[in-house]
Amino acid sequence: MITPALTRPAPAGLPEPNRPTSPPGSAGPVTLVCLHHAGGNSSAFREWRDALPEGFVAHPVRLPGRDGPVTTPRRHPGLAALVRELDEQLAEEVPGRYAVFGHSMGAMLAFWLVQRRMARGGPLPELFLAAAYAAPHLAGSLLGVTSEDAVDALDDVTLAERLRAAGGLPAELLARPQWLRLLLGTVREDLRLCAAHRYVAAPRLPMPVHVFGGRRDPIVSVEQLRGWREHAAGDFGCEILDGGHFLVQEPHAGLLPALRRRLTRTVPGPQAVGPSPSPQTAGMSPAPTRTK
Repeated sequence: MITPALTRPAPAGLPEPNRPTSPPGSAGPVTLVCLHHAGGNSSAFREWRDALPEGFVAHPVRLPGRDGPVTTPRRHPGLAALVRELDEQLAEEVPGRYAVFGHSMGAMLAFWLVQRRMARGGPLPELFLAAAYAAPHLAGSLLGVTSEDAVDALDDVTLAERLRAAGGLPAELLARPQWLRLLLGTVREDLRLCAAHRYVAAPRLPMPVHVFGGRRDPIVSVEQLRGWREHAAGDFGCEILDGGHFLVQEPHAGLLPALRRRLTRTVPGPQAVGPSPSPQTAGMSPAPTRTK
């Protein structure tokens, strides 16, 4: 299987990109770019629009061909092409300061999106947030599927059962075969994308990195979550909550309150105007690395 060429090292003699385009404290709200899980769409973050702290706005990303009436799931063009398309899309939709959050498959897309922007010298997020996904060098499957062929070999009953066990299949869909068939088609397409992923060495993320996980997640282990430390150049945190894999849709897990705390602690609000950080310290937090 061909490894997608998503990033490349900076040419010799040139510094790695290490700060957002807009300095912390600049005018305007900070956008939280939200990337959803496999089989989902931007509606997964519907309730986030009014739940973020003052000075932050949620921007649920619409993957190409995913939102709106669909009768056949759109085939992904490949990870590298999809990331390029997302990069171009967000350049128009999010022109100012931003942070990025990816849930499950969305965390993988967020990671390679930032890598692409680092490689081309584009604007970087002030904070990288991920939930319920193994660190990139450890990731290789979702729902126990490790290859594209294995996705095709899964029958609908087995796939539906794995989704149900992971907490990702509403019971009412089991009684609506026509809806279930469409959902499973979308899930299969996203699983192929995740199964095709092969990690290639990439620069560490220069902004603070914080990951969330569920104590009862049957798919991603705590050790796989803590592996994100390997991809953080500076401040890193790992927070384990009382939930499962689908933390975004589990109010009792406490993801939103934890996310709000992390945003307000790490990203200066638009009113907190101060001197721009130096190139040596921009995007880096002086707080010590820690895990929870």
